[in-house]
Amino acid sequence: MRRRTVTSLAAVLVAVGLAGCAVQSSTPVTDLEARERFLAVLDETQGVVGGSWQTMDDPTPRECVIPLWVAGERYPALRVGEAPASVGAAADRVEAAWAEAGMRVTRTAIGDVVEVRGESAEGEVVVLRVSESASTLLGESECRPL
Repeated sequence: MRRRTVTSLAAVLVAVGLAGCAVQSSTPVTDLEARERFLAVLDETQGVVGGSWQTMDDPTPRECVIPLWVAGERYPALRVGEAPASVGAAADRVEAAWAEAGMRVTRTAIGDVVEVRGESAEGEVVVLRVSESASTLLGESECRPL
């Protein structure tokens, strides 16, 4: 009986491993340091785009779930800026800066708006949208366990 239980447990562990399910742990920093790291990415991106920006960050965390159903929270942020001198050049600079920082970057044209989306290894998500009329920068910090 014990051998069958051990064999069954081993089969479940192998199946989970083959399915790609891995426990994502939070980074080894404090919650405040994780939030400040995320906000620094936004601040740096504003500098890359240039122009004047209005900070409209929400200080209230949002609920999230870390794999294997661990409750957590993440912080949202929103920045609104003026239109860049060149939409394409601003998107190019941000795409390059985020890629250099190790983010997975995607770029999409949505009508007259160019969207650049970056996802960090830590689980941060940052989205820049630029057009001839305005720029927006938004995102969420990594999900931190409660």
